[in-house]
Amino acid sequence: MQTREIREFLEALCNGTKEIPKKHHDLFYVLQKFHCITQKDRYFKLKESYVLGSLDVVRKDLVFLQSFDAKDSKDFRINRPFRGLCSGDIVLAKKSRARANMMSLLFSPEMHALVYLEKVKGRLCAIDLKSTQEKPIFYTLKARQKALAQLPLHTVLKISIRDGEILEILGVLEDERIDEKIVLAQIQREEEFCPKALEAAQSFGTEVYAELYPHRKNLMHLPFCTIDPIDAKDHDDAIYFDANSQRLYVAIADVSEYVSKESLLDKEAKKRGFTLYLPHKSYPMLPPNLSENICSLQEDKVRLAFVWEMRLDDSAQVQEAFLYEALIKNHQNLSYEQVDELLEKQASQEIQEALKASILAFYPYAQKLLAQRLKKGYTFINDEIKLQLDCQNSLCCIQECTQGKSHHIVEEAMLLANVQSAKVLEKLQEERGIKGIYRVHESIKEEKLFGLLEELKALGYCKRSKKQTLHYLIQDIQQWAQKSQIQAQVDKMIIKAQNQAQYASENSGHFGLGFDVYTHFTSPIRRYSDLCVHQILKAHLLGSKRVNYLSKDNPTLCKSISQSERMIARAEIEYKDRKFAHWAKRHLAQRLQVSVIDAQFPPLCVALEKITGARIVLLDTQEVEKFETFEVSLEEVNLANARIYGRKIKAQ
Repeated sequence: MQTREIREFLEALCNGTKEIPKKHHDLFYVLQKFHCITQKDRYFKLKESYVLGSLDVVRKDLVFLQSFDAKDSKDFRINRPFRGLCSGDIVLAKKSRARANMMSLLFSPEMHALVYLEKVKGRLCAIDLKSTQEKPIFYTLKARQKALAQLPLHTVLKISIRDGEILEILGVLEDERIDEKIVLAQIQREEEFCPKALEAAQSFGTEVYAELYPHRKNLMHLPFCTIDPIDAKDHDDAIYFDANSQRLYVAIADVSEYVSKESLLDKEAKKRGFTLYLPHKSYPMLPPNLSENICSLQEDKVRLAFVWEMRLDDSAQVQEAFLYEALIKNHQNLSYEQVDELLEKQASQEIQEALKASILAFYPYAQKLLAQRLKKGYTFINDEIKLQLDCQNSLCCIQECTQGKSHHIVEEAMLLANVQSAKVLEKLQEERGIKGIYRVHESIKEEKLFGLLEELKALGYCKRSKKQTLHYLIQDIQQWAQKSQIQAQVDKMIIKAQNQAQYASENSGHFGLGFDVYTHFTSPIRRYSDLCVHQILKAHLLGSKRVNYLSKDNPTLCKSISQSERMIARAEIEYKDRKFAHWAKRHLAQRLQVSVIDAQFPPLCVALEKITGARIVLLDTQEVEKFETFEVSLEEVNLANARIYGRKIKAQ
């Protein structure tokens, strides 16, 4: 049984659950023997004096328990931990103030580590890939020195933490093709779908036949278009705006027609959580026949869509909104660059006339929507850095992508659809007690705000009034940063001070966007959260009794999806870091212009050219100031943990 399934069952038990799935009966009986389960109103729930969670083993006598119950905000230190425990072990414990006493080891997952071979004092040693040169973490391998000597130095191995057995040989650090394997292994992402999942996806064919769906609203005559990056394969969303009726149509790929709850394809999507995007390829959440073909809103193809039709007034407020199943045809796949050209020049020979009229008519509404949103929410500079790789997967150039007017069109249309979807979820919760899947974002905490203001004060910012609201304060900071020509850097500081947005079954609003209620509905091909929202809304729309069933595990599911999101984000960042490190290794002694992003020792800089966005640790001991710019010489690179070291070049 997979660790994830056990974890989700125990998380559900912490919140209270009506069902005990057959596959978890043995585990449930073990818990019952400890008399730690209470039953009330047909709900089974863990007693408050007990805690279920996973271990974080710092050393044999220093073990912490991370609770599966969201109400336990702090970790518990284990009193007298059992012998032979490993990080990731799932246990039952009894609370004892800020500590806990272990009752039972419930499950020991197969924990893996990635190591590389290095010669230390004449012996080949296995060093954890993420450890630093200053504090290397060693593992004992279940292999003799003679056998290890057959492998090249810096060979990367996947090993079992529990017994040191070598599970897989990935390659050597110097070979850039290994970066992809490292990232996939760290997030335990399988490269391929299982044959049964591929077969299930292929069973839907490659074309949609309109005559098979007479109950769906036929919108194929409407000139929908997609607006995506030029290299996009999975087209989730298409839009059309009718200027005469002031109606905005947001059509989203109807993935839920093909992927039903608890089906094989649903389980595969849940396991992945999100599509992983690397510079040269993507690892989709769904098999290619769904993600790149029959679900994708391809140009001139009949497709199934879930459509929000919204009538706007002159100030861009939604007056009425309807959600329904539809048949659409995407009249043209457009790139952001094409639409930007249209909006700048009011002309473009590449875009169909009907689409030009739709885009140009909606743009003023998008501007109004943005202006209204900024009365409560915020916008930050979010320039994307795209890496271009050669056939050897080596970094050859960097493209800096700035968001233009076309992004506002797509963003505001999608935000409207997401808000309307969230309102339906909220109504279901009010009327029927249904747990939703909301995208929530808490306000900046007081201590974080204080720290931010202290940092900004050192840079020259002076708060104008003590009575101003938080919204006014952040806008004031951004205006000051713009005048000081450090807006992009200060925006990153503000984002860092905020709490991370996450998924939750209870609505608490979205601070960053300024919405009282919000969810994710518009990307079901690449986000599992959106697919789940589709399944719930469709069941509600069709009057199905399955709504309760589809939403019963949402508290646990939201936590799981949030964890998957963070893991995918880290993987995408790490892959970029590894490409930067290889480039720096090939260009040692080269000079780069950098800016300081953390002045504390050791200072951390970010490259402003050649490998823009790469983080560089300064070897110098001299003091530097935040956002100070200067040249550094690339001195060292640690390919294992993708860390680049540079030395500040003294002014002549």
